[in-house]
Amino acid sequence: MTYVIAGDCCSDASCVAVCPMNSIHPSPGAGGFGTTDGLFIDPRTCIDCGACADVCPVDAAKPADQATPVEVELNRSYFAERPALNALDLDTWEAPTFLPWTGGPRRVAVVGAGPAGMYAARELLLRSTAEVTVYDRLPVVGGLARFGVAPDHPMTKQIVETFTRVLEHPRVQWRPGTEAVVEELENRYDAVVHAVGSYQSRRLGIPGEDGAGSCSAADMVAWYNGRPGVTSLPVALTGPRAVIVGNGNVALDLARLLISDDRRLAGLDLPPVVRAALQDSGITEVVILGRRGPESAAYSASALRDLLALDGVEVVVDENTLDHSPALRAEPRSREGQGTGVSQSVEERGAEELLRGVCRGRVELGALPRPGRRIVLCFSTTPVAWDAAAGLTTDRGVVPAGNLFAAIGFVGQAVPGLPFDERRGIVPNDRGAVIGRPGHYVTGWIKRGAQGGIGANRACAEETVRSLLAAAPSPVLTAARM
Repeated sequence: MTYVIAGDCCSDASCVAVCPMNSIHPSPGAGGFGTTDGLFIDPRTCIDCGACADVCPVDAAKPADQATPVEVELNRSYFAERPALNALDLDTWEAPTFLPWTGGPRRVAVVGAGPAGMYAARELLLRSTAEVTVYDRLPVVGGLARFGVAPDHPMTKQIVETFTRVLEHPRVQWRPGTEAVVEELENRYDAVVHAVGSYQSRRLGIPGEDGAGSCSAADMVAWYNGRPGVTSLPVALTGPRAVIVGNGNVALDLARLLISDDRRLAGLDLPPVVRAALQDSGITEVVILGRRGPESAAYSASALRDLLALDGVEVVVDENTLDHSPALRAEPRSREGQGTGVSQSVEERGAEELLRGVCRGRVELGALPRPGRRIVLCFSTTPVAWDAAAGLTTDRGVVPAGNLFAAIGFVGQAVPGLPFDERRGIVPNDRGAVIGRPGHYVTGWIKRGAQGGIGANRACAEETVRSLLAAAPSPVLTAARM
């Protein structure tokens, strides 16, 4: 489902900066910006990632099925006689605004072929005469855009095809399945951009975390997306209840998949072995447990809408866990007539407003799940210990469950040869330039921490490449090549 801009667009252009496909126009500086009736989303290139809706300050960006026919037509008609512009189509962008390096082509290495690395490569091709070599330890391009996006978001994965086109540029060399070493890169290139991401899952730090039935949500995502090197199910799936600790998009993605019935699973692009394992799991209830209150939930409104729209699945907020959230406790909804679990009055608002529209009830998690399929949202609950036989012990009691999945985020790993901030999980940098290591740059999660979706990497890469092109080539790296 594509997105549209409807209602009262404020034209602050936050959505333009985060759109990974350059689908929102007119952009600042372009003809028509500030004079048209707001902004418009091109349905021909929108990939349904929801980035625009997440940053829109007035909730004007929304899925097309939540807009009126007139609003959908306004977006379509704006682009009726305009060519489609793709974020990584190098032939359709404006002329470079940065001065290219002088003295002929320079050699730059980009380490990492996920969104951050590919946006950096694109910027280098647009803004300079550099020859770019892209390295990745995986055999294919895409990173988390390929192996981290939920299978029920197939349009979002289409951006991988645009990244592939960058690799076909005559000034690009592609080195898949290669572990890049800092010292070796310094002998070959004038500058190095590290876009290695933050792929290590954060740990809960509780007894039994490594026991049977427990693993990270990231391990499950890698399994159901067929990431190279992941050949088997990380843990046996044991119903009827699974607990996911975490309040981000990954937690919601996994919950949707675990609770899906056979009919929904049949419509998803899944390997047969994955589909069979999910069908045989016996999981009918998923508890999404947040260690803080609903006001701290990190999932986007679009991800929560997807959860609430699951057909035949009851979604309920456990009222027992709202002790410190009086705003969400107000105006509880009745279970009768729940439908999709979201009221019409809050469909177009943010995640916190959507939560206010979800029915609440006192859920007895100490007992076995009742018949039917259900997702329970719990807050302000601390996991204490895990035991495959007893379940998850929390500060509120024991929750019998067959599986525990930790979805509490990612942390960056040190890059050998570069400085590293252990507390923040990033390489220390100034606008992408690695502090204390001239010629080395970072972009993406290893630069700013594990936050932000695909579109956020676009602006991040632009800043890093701007720093790279503004600096003189590193005398250390240049001397090493002479």
